[in-house]
Amino acid sequence: MPSAAQRLCRDVVADPHAPLVAAVAGPGGCGKTATLETLARIYRDAGVPVAREYTEDTSTALLVDDAHALDDGTLDRLRRLAVARTHRLVVAYRPWPRPPALSALGAVLGRCRLPVVLGRLDRAAVAARAADVLGHPPCDELTDFLFEQTNGIPSLVDRFVAALHETGRLADGRLVGQETIPDGVIEQFRHDLDCLDEQVRQVLLAKAAGVGVSACEGAFATGLLTDAGDLVPLARQAILSLTAAAPTPLMPARQAEAAALAGDLDTALRFTDQVIGDPRAPDRPRAVMVAAAVLARRGMLARGVDLYRWLGAPALGEHALVMVPALLGVGALSEAQHVLASAVTGPTLLAGAQHLTAQGLLDTITSTPAAALSRLARAAALLEPVGQTALLTDDPAALTAVVALHCGEFSIGESVLSGHLSPRHQLLRAWIVMRQGNLAAARALLDACDLLEPRDELFAAALAAAIARHAGDVVALTHSWARAREAVLHHTTDLYVLLPLGELAIAAARVGEPAWLAAHLADADQLLDDLGRPAFWAAPLHWARLQAAIVAESPQEAGQHATALARFAGSHPALADAARAWLRVLAGDIDVAVVERASRGLWAAGQSWEGARLAGQAAIRCRDRAAMSSLLALARELTSVDTPAQTQVATELLGTPLSGREREVAELVVSGLTYKQIGERLFISAKTVEHHVAKMRRRLGCATRSELFTQLRTLLTA
Repeated sequence: MPSAAQRLCRDVVADPHAPLVAAVAGPGGCGKTATLETLARIYRDAGVPVAREYTEDTSTALLVDDAHALDDGTLDRLRRLAVARTHRLVVAYRPWPRPPALSALGAVLGRCRLPVVLGRLDRAAVAARAADVLGHPPCDELTDFLFEQTNGIPSLVDRFVAALHETGRLADGRLVGQETIPDGVIEQFRHDLDCLDEQVRQVLLAKAAGVGVSACEGAFATGLLTDAGDLVPLARQAILSLTAAAPTPLMPARQAEAAALAGDLDTALRFTDQVIGDPRAPDRPRAVMVAAAVLARRGMLARGVDLYRWLGAPALGEHALVMVPALLGVGALSEAQHVLASAVTGPTLLAGAQHLTAQGLLDTITSTPAAALSRLARAAALLEPVGQTALLTDDPAALTAVVALHCGEFSIGESVLSGHLSPRHQLLRAWIVMRQGNLAAARALLDACDLLEPRDELFAAALAAAIARHAGDVVALTHSWARAREAVLHHTTDLYVLLPLGELAIAAARVGEPAWLAAHLADADQLLDDLGRPAFWAAPLHWARLQAAIVAESPQEAGQHATALARFAGSHPALADAARAWLRVLAGDIDVAVVERASRGLWAAGQSWEGARLAGQAAIRCRDRAAMSSLLALARELTSVDTPAQTQVATELLGTPLSGREREVAELVVSGLTYKQIGERLFISAKTVEHHVAKMRRRLGCATRSELFTQLRTLLTA
């Protein structure tokens, strides 16, 4: 038993009736359960009853295992017991999953007593553990073999030694016979894999097969990976033995899925290509869905649609509904309606979310924004329990945010995105806060996103241009346009990128390069024509192109888009009214009442900056000093009413701008631990801790370490 666990047990032996609050943390198989069993035996020997489930009885010792799997309510009740410090409470948990309620409990436990952090055994400890099982010391050769195969994971050492001993593979502390894994060990691994989260299981399977995927936190928390992210040799051999009986054509599709879930899109496409190109492969539907999802992230939604059509909706079965968002995205309205009408919705959460997503997106074309948002928000809620393992062309939360941005329902977009930390979700949050007027928060979120795929890079480049335009920063706009030129080259036009495309049209006009986007805008026009020019999607793009025409000083083009907006006056009255007002302003016909009505209409529709710009430009062109003064006052009003100040820091609007891991690091930083101690606690390197701290310091705009500590304490207290 590690020294920290021994100290805890000695303290309990010394006074088993004293209150105690402690945490036992570590990856799977490192001895958390064994430590609790030892404590239970000590308490029982002292006459203290032991409870394993929540109780407020102060006469018992409450020993809770696998707290990472408990619900938030139970974790919160345990936290309150810990705060009281009147109970005997020991809680054991893995470093992942790490819900906020567990982080809060862990912080309280850590303040009461330094946690018992369990990890791998060194070579000497492996030898001692093997000796306990065998009854005599193992030879050096056997010790080296055990240490290499198990990477010092206590439970694996115990399993392996016991199995080798029972099968007669050990004699006098030496290994005899072939160095293969006993069947009993393999069957135990089968049980372990069945108990894992699907994403973690797929990552481990891919690692065993040699796929170069990135390891997720959940995979490290199993204890089956080395610090370098490789599978422990014993685990790799066992997993390969379990998968060896599967037909080989099934493996590449599964490997592709695991690679995509882990973010290795190149590997995912390589494996899907193997399956799709093999007419004998039985798992083609899975490979096609993986490929289509990856291609969408790569900015090639149309290519994904080609794959769906090639396979055919019947072959997808209950997953045929994944085709609908992709088909609508490329303008295939009638085909999407046919798939939606003929598809059978399965009983799973994923199938229900797919149906709501398909119908919600169709509502943006054939029904109302309210109906669309309702269905999409429900789809996002349904998908939350399985979202990490669902591969779709786009997820409902992101699509809800895109729809909310188009119709000015920012609070709905923020609500649905809450808790999502992927770059795509963070970029959409940045768009929302930018439209609300908080450029500092938008910039902070944008700066936190790096290593983006083409779809996200297009949104990021357009967002950078939008922030520069709203800030009036011509230099920044020029720099962002250079980034945008590159992003546009790698992305085709689809329905879901009309928002950034419109913003880039304005930027292109500002820098004098409208021809760079001409082909993409022509594709957008054709796409909207194919869909019947739905007002929901067409009107915002016409508005952006009207602004581009104004910047380019092209009254004729501005008139064309104003005329188009007039046709959408029934569903977008604010944009139609503002377009008419702009034409009059450009012609020098300044009517204060008309401009004020149009500007306030834009503000009410979520376009406060655009409303202020209309009022400001009208004031510049106004010859009447009283009217000019009135319009300038209106412009100032619209940039301040219900809009955060430009200098407001990101935390004031967004709450804590920290990821789950950053919050854990922050809690330990403010508690006074060193980077090395924090790394040992969280099972990461000290260098990684330093990286997290530096990133938080940049994001919060802290010039000094003390300033960072102050900010973190404020955030964590809130």
